[in-house]
Amino acid sequence: MSTDPLMIAARVAFSYAVIAGLWIVFSDTVLFSIVKDPAAITALQVAKGWGFVAATAVMLFWVIRRNVKAIVCSKQDLHERNEALAQVNEELTAAEEELRQQFSELVSSQDKIRRQNECLLALRETAFALMHERDVEALLRLIVEKAAALGESSHAYLYTLTDDGQAMELKVVIGTTIREIGFRQRRGEGVVGQVWNSGAPLVINDYDCWDGRLAGDGFSLIRTSTGFPLIVSGEVAGVFGVNYFDRRKLDEQVRELLASFAELASITLANARLTRSLREELTERALVEASLELQQARTQAALDAMPDIILRLSADGYLLEFKEGGDCKTVVPLAGFIGRHLCDFAPQYVEERITLGIAEAVRTRVVQEFDYEISAPDGIILHRDLRLAATADGEVIAIIRDITERRRMERVLKQMSLTDQATGLNNRAFFEAELRRMNDGRFLPVGVIVCDIDGLKLINDTLGHEAGDRLIAAAAGMIAACFGAGDVVARTGGGEFGVIMPNSDAAAVGDACERIRAAVSAYRESTRTPLAVSVGRAVRTGADETLGDTFKAADRNMYREKLHSKQSGHSAIVATLAQALEARDFVTDGHADRLQELMVKLAVAVGVPDSELPDLRLLGRFHDIGKVGIPDQILFKPGRLTAEEFEVMKRHSEIGYRIALASPELAPIADWILKHQEWWNGEGYPLGLAGEAIPLPCRMLAIVDAYDAMTNDRPYRQAMTHAEAVAELVRCAGRQFDPGLAELFVKLLHAD
Repeated sequence: MSTDPLMIAARVAFSYAVIAGLWIVFSDTVLFSIVKDPAAITALQVAKGWGFVAATAVMLFWVIRRNVKAIVCSKQDLHERNEALAQVNEELTAAEEELRQQFSELVSSQDKIRRQNECLLALRETAFALMHERDVEALLRLIVEKAAALGESSHAYLYTLTDDGQAMELKVVIGTTIREIGFRQRRGEGVVGQVWNSGAPLVINDYDCWDGRLAGDGFSLIRTSTGFPLIVSGEVAGVFGVNYFDRRKLDEQVRELLASFAELASITLANARLTRSLREELTERALVEASLELQQARTQAALDAMPDIILRLSADGYLLEFKEGGDCKTVVPLAGFIGRHLCDFAPQYVEERITLGIAEAVRTRVVQEFDYEISAPDGIILHRDLRLAATADGEVIAIIRDITERRRMERVLKQMSLTDQATGLNNRAFFEAELRRMNDGRFLPVGVIVCDIDGLKLINDTLGHEAGDRLIAAAAGMIAACFGAGDVVARTGGGEFGVIMPNSDAAAVGDACERIRAAVSAYRESTRTPLAVSVGRAVRTGADETLGDTFKAADRNMYREKLHSKQSGHSAIVATLAQALEARDFVTDGHADRLQELMVKLAVAVGVPDSELPDLRLLGRFHDIGKVGIPDQILFKPGRLTAEEFEVMKRHSEIGYRIALASPELAPIADWILKHQEWWNGEGYPLGLAGEAIPLPCRMLAIVDAYDAMTNDRPYRQAMTHAEAVAELVRCAGRQFDPGLAELFVKLLHAD
């Protein structure tokens, strides 16, 4: 069927004309044949005409509607076809663009493959060189050259960490020289320092605007800079990178390429470090081997020189080898017992202990040690120390050492540990052990005596510790002489002694105490030594108390007696010291008497009350009592004292002060004795007092003592005349002496 619009219109018009003509002809024929009335015919014709019009309109409406619908459908179909064509066209355009892009990518891929081939070839050549080249610097230079060439850079570099780890040092530079070989950069400084600090690659596209750029003409040319860490054993051992003098955006391929070369450089550094380490290890191993050989020689020499017997035994106790000791010899010759069991040459009790020790040493791998005794052919008992050590091959080394002398020394030391070295008596440890041993009731009644030397501290402070030690030794001898062999006498402290009297009642203990007191009194009278001993006693008669309680009771009784005799004892010591001063002082020709007279004369002139004159007389007599504590070689030295000797001499003021405090008679003048060597200008001793801060009696004594000393002979000089002594007093007034008192004393001398 034709779809031409004109043909369709022609067919429609023709159909309409045929149908209309047939309608008119046949309708009129039928009408005229049926209706005869003209009026009716006219009306029917009008109706027929309108009917035809209506039918025509309906038919036209249907035709037009159908055609319009067909047109709309055709238009819609055409539109859809146009859209499909447009879509096909777009698809073709996209396919064309995709093909064009694929072509570009293919071209780019070919270029990338070419570049990758070049990189792989460079990496292969570098890796091959890495396997065969031994020169580290040449390898690093090759790596940097290849990287610079492939990275199209005009400047490439490589830094390595210095031996001290404090800086990065330039080892290789390619292209334009910015810094010379050996240039160093610190951590955090520039690209190298930043990469070193972070351990990560760094790319600076605008280096000339970067805050961390380095100063210098060469660095000012750089526009793009890169740095890659060289990692060895997890640490940054160097930095490699390339620089560009134009701005570039480095793609991922270039970065990966540079990272690959950085990895090769890292491997080179690691190999170099490993090679150096291996070389050092080989050197060290050679030294160790030489040292081991030397050590083996020394060990053998030491074994040969050892005084011990060394046996090599099997695990079942057979002798495999032996070495005689230098000092320790075998009791029986072992040469004929090689390959034989221990039981063939060792005593049974020794063999059994060794067998058990071998089994334990093999089982536990712990050195076994025990002592044993064995009889020598001459009957002497020998003490031996034996140690058993298992070896890796299941054998056992036995080392036998002679400890006979050590056992003897241990017995001696044990005895010494229980003996007081200063007195030869038992010491406190032995005494306490005896208290515990006799506490079981077998020795009842048991008496305990405690003795203590009175005033020992005062004697030590004044006469010196040597004098105190002599008193302790003397007291120890006297106390020990008062007891029998069954009694325990010990020194329990500084000046304290303890006595245990087993099977002794109160009467026997009391007699012993009286013997002690009598011996001390006789010693004091015969030697004129200030020795006094306080004695306390107690007796344990039943099991309801311990011997320790008895000792405490005796100690309390001793202290009770000491309290009763303390003051009188100190006074007796002071009196004895005064006698000692008179016996050993070089001024025995009335010096003390003259000082007392001069002191009283000056005191009366000054206006001192009569009630104070006795104390001034005591000061004149006892001001130098502290000299009993000064060694004779200093006190009686004929020449002048050295600085060190004078420091010792100056102590006599303090010693005298302590002596005076211990005596009720001298206690009031103790402070004057301490300060009697002070000078008016403050240059005296021991306190450095000056002026009127010095007590008046001390100022008076300084003048009269100096005058009497100058006008009498001394071991180191002859006496001065009266006039010379007065002149010296006047000269030293205001410096050593109170000027007012010195002037008054000179007037008193002139008046006489």
